[in-house]
Amino acid sequence: MPERALFIDGLYLSFEIIGEMGLLVLIGYFMVRRRWIGSQALTDLTRVLIDGVIPCAFILAMVRSFNLEVIRDGLVLVLMATAWILASWVFSAGWFRIFPSGSPSRDRAVTAMLMISNSIYLPLPVILAVTPAPLHDMATVYISITALPSIAIMWTVCVVLLSGKTRPSARERRRLILNAPMISLIIGILLTFVPGITEAARDEAGALIPLRMLFSVMEYLRQTLSPLAMLILGGFIASSRLAERFRIRYVAPLILIRLIGVPAVVYALIRSGRLGLPVLASTVLLLVAAAPPATNHSLIARKYNGEWELVSSLQLIVHAAALLTLPVWLSLGLAL
Repeated sequence: MPERALFIDGLYLSFEIIGEMGLLVLIGYFMVRRRWIGSQALTDLTRVLIDGVIPCAFILAMVRSFNLEVIRDGLVLVLMATAWILASWVFSAGWFRIFPSGSPSRDRAVTAMLMISNSIYLPLPVILAVTPAPLHDMATVYISITALPSIAIMWTVCVVLLSGKTRPSARERRRLILNAPMISLIIGILLTFVPGITEAARDEAGALIPLRMLFSVMEYLRQTLSPLAMLILGGFIASSRLAERFRIRYVAPLILIRLIGVPAVVYALIRSGRLGLPVLASTVLLLVAAAPPATNHSLIARKYNGEWELVSSLQLIVHAAALLTLPVWLSLGLAL
């Protein structure tokens, strides 16, 4: 068992960090409720985040820290993330067969939320806040690799699950998987083999000035990831009808499985030593496993006329619950 003092220190730090994230969500909520940000502006900000800020963070992390030694740990991270996505899918199929709601579209939406955690927006700023600066790039590499299965399944299977009457065509679904975060990962890995790129990204002496300027600008954009993501989440929550009726068949699996069951299994595997991961990679894996459902669920459901109000409202409940559960898991991860 982890030392009591170390666990308590990590718990205090975790509550502080998660509390800061919660305040940003609250600010985003009031900005939309006060109509400082309109519906179209919220959609545009989401596009900036997905197509601009996250790709900058991924490319920078890869060109600074990616190497062939990461591949072994990365494979374990990908397999673990894929395993809990598939297990959640199987559980959800059985759950809604036993407790059907009478609305297949709502059951499918909750299934999508159960499968995919917030693998980037929340875990990335949190892990950066609790790790020393020299480890930031490696932490981002681990986060981005762990997020690969979520990115792929979110923009294919989950798009179908979250869609209402308007569904993307087969051609559009193929195009969705080649999204900006996924492409940026590939670009970042390829750039590591180009002479001079890594040196410029690390701002080393002798690197080409134009490249150093470019990566410096990308670093500025990367720093906006955390506040922008939390503000957008608050905006989506404000856009939904919070009077939406919540049923235990929706809330129970999201909290018991997404926030407690999945991270408990992952933590047990880490403690058993079977995964053989470095401490930083283990902490990242546990943090991603314990994260609430991805904020992109609301965006996709809204874009394709799905149950976006239900999804946004459920996000409020589950993220509120995560304010209590996530610090505990993070503290356990820091005490590994």
